[in-house]
Amino acid sequence: MTTIQTSHRTSAQPRQNPLMWLLYLADAGLLVASGLIHLHLWDIAYRSVGTLDVLFLVQTALCLLTALALLITRHVLVALGAAALMAGTMVGFVLARTVGIFGFKLTFSSGLAWTVLTVEAAGVIFLLLTASLLWRQRPH
Repeated sequence: MTTIQTSHRTSAQPRQNPLMWLLYLADAGLLVASGLIHLHLWDIAYRSVGTLDVLFLVQTALCLLTALALLITRHVLVALGAAALMAGTMVGFVLARTVGIFGFKLTFSSGLAWTVLTVEAAGVIFLLLTASLLWRQRPH
């Protein structure tokens, strides 16, 4: 006699909403965009600026890895970490434009710098929304 196994979703396995997948993809897209813009800025301007050269590459790697981690895990802590990464990058830009950071003060900002700032602001908003929705979906 054969047994037929059926798939039953328990309360510990929340149903994945297709709209959440769109939000994950938007989050990942914003993270990738930020990382790639920073890689481009590193290539054209910051590769010879001490300390910042490495930080631009670290930011690029973290954005790409975090985007992947978010798509794989869809975990609230990953979303919060990604939001913190984007917010921290924005703080670094503001510091570079105002008081300076690591002995470097930015006196000119290209349009691309303002573009990435907009991408990061949108990323923080979207990632916090994602984290909030994930928190609400968690099993109680």
